[in-house]
Amino acid sequence: MGEFLRTRRRQAVAPVGERRRTPGLRREEVATAAAVSHDYYTRLEQGRERNPSDDVLAAIGDSLGFGPDDHAYARALRDRPGIGAGIDIDAARMSRLVESLRPNPAYVLDQVSNVVAINSEGAELFTGLMDHPRPNTCRYLLTDPRARERFVDWEDNARRSVAALRAANADVADPGLDALTTELSAASTTFGEWWASFAVAPRRADAKRFRDTDGRVITYPYESLRLPDPGLRMTVYLAAACQID
Repeated sequence: MGEFLRTRRRQAVAPVGERRRTPGLRREEVATAAAVSHDYYTRLEQGRERNPSDDVLAAIGDSLGFGPDDHAYARALRDRPGIGAGIDIDAARMSRLVESLRPNPAYVLDQVSNVVAINSEGAELFTGLMDHPRPNTCRYLLTDPRARERFVDWEDNARRSVAALRAANADVADPGLDALTTELSAASTTFGEWWASFAVAPRRADAKRFRDTDGRVITYPYESLRLPDPGLRMTVYLAAACQID
């Protein structure tokens, strides 16, 4: 949580008209706006104070310009028990679930965006995703050149994937999270920059645009659903609309 607050403070907009050697707000400015002492806020950033009240955390978040997702992420970081022990996943049951949704593209991801189950229509949307021995949608978007060809709005989709990865690991981090982020930071400077920005955006209903081999742009609305199984979420794509690019 300290790293999250520190990063967001440096990203915050300084008062108009002031020239500063370092970007963002000063600690004392955040503390004053949140009505807490400078020492207390400093302890929060340094990890020496770990249990701010809801009101204090909300006030600090407001002073840093947090949106609803940022506020929720900060509370989850405060309350998190630590690194999870991993969960047993019934992959066969997940496969039956996505197969039952055909012909709609569908897949199930775990907490770090590894593919647990995917139907053939889903795999067709993510050209080359299943070629990897450990299919992971975040890794695919950031490191596979085919993703840039397939996704019309590649940067927006890739940014959202990184922000969703962080949001999915707010309350209990998956044991594989550090390994994945280390791998992707080494493979992609873009991932490293986006991950370090602490952008937070849980997956919600939206739409994606895919470029077909014949030049058509296909827009798929989708729903992202949290499953009862810990850490699992399912994405289901709905009826597609086509246009000539």
